[in-house]
Amino acid sequence: MKEAFTILITLFSINTFAQQTGQVGKGSLGIGLNWACPQSELQYIDYNDGLGIHFSYLSRKMPYKSPVNFQVGARMDFAKLGTRDFENIVVVDDGNTLPGGATVTATNRMYGLIGMARLNYVPEGSRVTPYIDFLAGHRNYTTFQTLALNEPTQNLEYEAIDITNRIVHTKRFHYGGSVGVNYQVSDGFSLESSVTYTFGETGIALPLQDIVRVEGSNEISYDNYQNVKTDLLLINVGFRIHLFKTYTYQNQANNRSRTEPTSPQNTRYKDMAPTSTTNGKSNNGTNTQTGGGIKGTPGRTSTPSTPTPIKKKVPTIKSDGPKRDTNAGG
Repeated sequence: MKEAFTILITLFSINTFAQQTGQVGKGSLGIGLNWACPQSELQYIDYNDGLGIHFSYLSRKMPYKSPVNFQVGARMDFAKLGTRDFENIVVVDDGNTLPGGATVTATNRMYGLIGMARLNYVPEGSRVTPYIDFLAGHRNYTTFQTLALNEPTQNLEYEAIDITNRIVHTKRFHYGGSVGVNYQVSDGFSLESSVTYTFGETGIALPLQDIVRVEGSNEISYDNYQNVKTDLLLINVGFRIHLFKTYTYQNQANNRSRTEPTSPQNTRYKDMAPTSTTNGKSNNGTNTQTGGGIKGTPGRTSTPSTPTPIKKKVPTIKSDGPKRDTNAGG
């Protein structure tokens, strides 16, 4: 719950930031859930469906603002395609039977790393955007075995042991596409749903029901794998966070008027001598005659002296650290 709240706060912050600043789109990050459904020959051998998660990145739309535009990016898919437990497995170490025994869990998983190109049919900024994805990459189908002790407290030297081995592994090239729709909630956030289908090359796969325990023993047999086409259907829902490059624009003419004086009259701290008139008074009505003027020249104003600049003290930071002893050697 705390993690979900953190994600919501982050998304709200990104959305608010996107609305209050100038920006240029730089792409988007997507995350969501998928329901993985094996197809074709993989479906015929009853390979299990499963729930997974996907991540993706897409570049900005090109050409920008065009009614039909495209993006490029990449996508990662993960899915857990079922588990099967085998209980009461007897574990023997150096001739000693460990109390409580163990449980063996067989798990099928799928992982895909796919390059993608997206074709959008509406310009940037549209509320609803239908799209088509073109996909090419690879998918892995793997069967894992995990052995866990049932009574770890009675086997302290094995308490932390949880052994996982990869039993069957297939990596095959896949290609295909997606059809979906994007609904833009705000400038920085949108919802997305799609259906994806990829065609896979032939490889080995092991359905969970074909994993068996050898009768009368503790051995688990993984020999019933089959060589089949590895097509896959994904039903996706999720959201997309839009990334932006922010910018600020300043009018150079206005900026120049603030930093450079347009005339000498705008010089800061300039002393302006009062203008004298024929009757000995300045334009503002004050008497401009002084006793220190030259005799016989009434009405002449005295020249103000240039103020002596005050030398300001340079602030220093008081050190609270250790002081070096003047009597110390070195």
